[in-house]
Amino acid sequence: MENITGILCILLLSLWLLLALFWIVRSIIDAVEEHKREKRNAALDAEREQRNAKWEAERQQIERDRAIREVEYHEARMKQLNE
Repeated sequence: MENITGILCILLLSLWLLLALFWIVRSIIDAVEEHKREKRNAALDAEREQRNAKWEAERQQIERDRAIREVEYHEARMKQLNE
């Protein structure tokens, strides 16, 4: 009976150590993958910010051009009304 109890204890401790080892390895792998993901996301965010800045500049230029055209149209209409 003591022999069976000893074998079961050794088996239980072995399984517990195996589980602990698996947990440690999985934690290391997750940390490495998270670091890679953060690095990749940082590069994508920088690219996205650059693209957004370009689009914002283009939008502002379009708004300036539209405002200039509106002023020119208004001046032309006022000129026609005064004639």
